[in-house]
Amino acid sequence: MTLSLLGQLIILIIVTLIFGQISKKLGLAQVVGQLFAGIIIGPALLNWVVTGSVVESLSEIGVLLLMFTAGLATDMGQLKRHLKGASLTAIWGVIVPLVLFSVVAVILGYAFHIAVFWGIVFAATSISITISVLSESEQLGSQVGVVVLGAAVLDDIIALLLVGGYVLLFGGEGLGVSTLLPIIVFLIGAILNRITNVEKIEKIANVVGDWTLYPIFFGSIGLHISLTGLKDSWLLIIVLTILAVGTKYYGAQWGARLADLDKSSARAVGAGMISRGEMALVVAQIGLQANIIAENIFGDMVIVIIMSTIIAPLLLRPLLKHI
Repeated sequence: MTLSLLGQLIILIIVTLIFGQISKKLGLAQVVGQLFAGIIIGPALLNWVVTGSVVESLSEIGVLLLMFTAGLATDMGQLKRHLKGASLTAIWGVIVPLVLFSVVAVILGYAFHIAVFWGIVFAATSISITISVLSESEQLGSQVGVVVLGAAVLDDIIALLLVGGYVLLFGGEGLGVSTLLPIIVFLIGAILNRITNVEKIEKIANVVGDWTLYPIFFGSIGLHISLTGLKDSWLLIIVLTILAVGTKYYGAQWGARLADLDKSSARAVGAGMISRGEMALVVAQIGLQANIIAENIFGDMVIVIIMSTIIAPLLLRPLLKHI
């Protein structure tokens, strides 16, 4: 089936939006459905849409808008009020996956600089699905909710700083000033949040993003995934999924305990930090574009990120009942 570029873009947006809504109805993050949409309509299955320069360019703009809106939504005041709990949770929630994923990658035979990037990808946290669970459980304003939200914000900042540090230390084909743009636009958004009322800006940005650029970005990630090698990498995917869940759960939990949260609350915080989602996808995409991550490994990582996004609310909901 051969379609014009415009036709492919229209199909990509419409199908991705539909799958996102289906995913939401099933109680999952919209991003899960959007990723699956890209896999289904892309080269892996139906081959209706293929990646190209226009799709990639729009996808990159989508990343920048996503990071800008994340910055706009960053409440530095709230973060400051719960800095101890959030910072210890974030730091341990970054250190544990960063170290263990890097070690595993080295054991698997990857060069040190590539192994470190694996760690950076899985050091990130996505808060969107966790916010939904906390909200429906009426825990968004609780100690657990505030610590998780603050830690997730710090995690995102740390992940972006790690990418920037990686650029400075290791360089890399395709890495450069453009790689730092997500960090820059995130900081611009966060600064605007502090100095002005960003409600209108955020609303406009989200409308544009939600209906066009975000579906293109998340859908385009699915276009890069090949299912042909899945039978050879299923064991790796299982191991990485267990590692993704365990490193965040225990790392963040240890940090929360160091911040004097009780055991039940610390477990809930750990579960709330498991989901990777958008930020991990952004970092992984940077690695793919810079030829740090091969396409087959990128596909495996995306599947692991999806699994973490599905598992997180399943663990978090019952734990919230015990705090």
